[in-house]
Amino acid sequence: MISVVIPSYNRRECILTLLSDIYSQEGAVFEVIVVDDCSDDNTADAVSQQFPQATLLINERNLGPCVTRNRGIRTAKGEWVVGFDSDVTLPDRRLLAKAVKAFSESPDITGLAFRLLKKDGKSEDLERWWHPLPIERFANQQFLTSYFSGTAYAFRKEALVAAGMYPEIFYMHYEEIELALRIIDQGGKILHCPDLVVLHHANEVSRRSEVNLYYKPRNQILLAMSCYPLWKGLAFVLPRIFYQFFLAAKGGHLNHFARAMGDALVKSRAVSRCPLKSDTFTIIQKLKMEGCDIKCES
Repeated sequence: MISVVIPSYNRRECILTLLSDIYSQEGAVFEVIVVDDCSDDNTADAVSQQFPQATLLINERNLGPCVTRNRGIRTAKGEWVVGFDSDVTLPDRRLLAKAVKAFSESPDITGLAFRLLKKDGKSEDLERWWHPLPIERFANQQFLTSYFSGTAYAFRKEALVAAGMYPEIFYMHYEEIELALRIIDQGGKILHCPDLVVLHHANEVSRRSEVNLYYKPRNQILLAMSCYPLWKGLAFVLPRIFYQFFLAAKGGHLNHFARAMGDALVKSRAVSRCPLKSDTFTIIQKLKMEGCDIKCES
């Protein structure tokens, strides 16, 4: 069985549309778990009234995407967890069935990264392509990757739990990167599947500027401290922090940058430091080189 987990925060109409698409799916046995992150737009009431068959969990206060997704994953009863952000729609009525088939045909695959298109159904969602290969050549190809987007994905539940699920200390941003690294570190494989398509309507959160100015630099530091050995962590984080400082200074947002650095220092004391194995970095580097190999052979 598939457990579909959907975090929701103030996207009432979006999630109702998504739930309609999900309950129109064919060829798959599934449950739906909606976790509302203390919305104030009556999302919870609307979901319970229009889709009473869904399991509805409500956070008593706003806890962020990581905590909200993890709560749904813990509640899931299925062998596979499929996660959707609430601002996507599903153009394919056999999407869930295709995901099950992909897992069945590739028992060594741990997770599936869905293909994200914009709402026109044609344009790639460039902003959320963080895969190691260029989107121009690989958007319509299947390949092993070191990344997935929380917008749409599927994993074997036991692998998510074993990897520690989403890092709740991050609150939001970079959480998929950390989880993907943990999945790979425990021997898992993530497959980009171009035939698993969702349309992303990019209903941006109202806090987008805060994400870029505050959560991004803060969580880059937390990611380095959590996953990287010292010298690799410094090589990862220092150029990024200098770049974030430059952007903040240029835009007049040094106060946000200073707050991010201060919070990173405080939260670093609570980070569960567990550097990745050296073999994991070798695997990640190899994934980046796959595109070069394909280009040379073509």
